[in-house]
Amino acid sequence: MTPSSPPDHRQALSLSPTPARTGGGIAVMLGLAALLLRTAPGQEPLPQAVMIAVAVATLWVAFALWRGRHDCLRWTAQGLIDGQGRVIAPRDAIQGVDRSPLSLRPSNGFNLALRRAQPRAWQPGLYWCLGRRVGIGGLAPPSESKAMADRIALDTAPPPE
Repeated sequence: MTPSSPPDHRQALSLSPTPARTGGGIAVMLGLAALLLRTAPGQEPLPQAVMIAVAVATLWVAFALWRGRHDCLRWTAQGLIDGQGRVIAPRDAIQGVDRSPLSLRPSNGFNLALRRAQPRAWQPGLYWCLGRRVGIGGLAPPSESKAMADRIALDTAPPPE
């Protein structure tokens, strides 16, 4: 038996939602939509319209979760890239990684602070990008999210003097 070689830190690191977490998220969204649609008929016209609108929005989120169930994020030489090849956060634009419990971040995830604003993007359960902030996580396993956050922080840290 030969000893295993050390890990190649240049290869791409990937993060994707797990089927169980995605299925749970879709089930919660469908349950909420069903509850709203079931109780809407007994309401006054304005609350009824609001409940139906929220139910439709919830169904849209459930569909977006289902559509993105095979999506992933990859950390490459270019930066953070989604499954369609869009660059979410260029490597040279990343200013820092924030995993503090008091930050506005996805569940079990982390935030990236960017030096320049990026186009808005959102894949429910995987990432969101608003201006100079990118939130990563949600339906991804916490251990993989932590590993990616550590790797990004290590790769983007300024060199020691």
